[in-house]
Amino acid sequence: MPPKKRELSLSSSPKEIIDTYKEDFHACEAKLNPEPLPGKELLEPVTTLLKKPAKNWTEQDILPIAKLLAGRVVIDGTGENLNGANAFGRIAEEFENFILGHPEFRALIDPVYVVIDITTTNNAPPANINMYPHNVAANLLPGSTYVYRFDGPGADANAQHFIGFIQSGNHGLRAYVFHTTFPAVYY
Repeated sequence: MPPKKRELSLSSSPKEIIDTYKEDFHACEAKLNPEPLPGKELLEPVTTLLKKPAKNWTEQDILPIAKLLAGRVVIDGTGENLNGANAFGRIAEEFENFILGHPEFRALIDPVYVVIDITTTNNAPPANINMYPHNVAANLLPGSTYVYRFDGPGADANAQHFIGFIQSGNHGLRAYVFHTTFPAVYY
């Protein structure tokens, strides 16, 4: 019988989270899909989850949503996609708690975002941004100018490399890094 997975949540201490992933860590295994996920595709599986308490969710309940989110750069919450994106927002906290306690799902959904704040430098746009090596996957979010997503094994290291490269030619440029358990939503 496999060992029982630790229950992690947003209130778990950093040590609890680190210890859990030292025991059973999976690098992100999802293949990048640069197309925005239409929020309407989330409506049916999310509605199913809303019908029962989060404590009763099973891996089979979460799998359809995890497959939809895997590798997606962003969730489209515009127009006809609004209801699905909003429904997902209603379960987001419980979904995140579930994902944190199940590394095999975390391996499918593990985006790292970098936001470049161009108001913190005199070089806008950053002078060297178009010279960034293309062998490192810095994926610009659709419809944005300075929001990037990194996926897969090494996503965090690639994000840090990208920031170092951009800052080397733009002194004072500030960048923000976000580690999330599901893609950002745009409205």
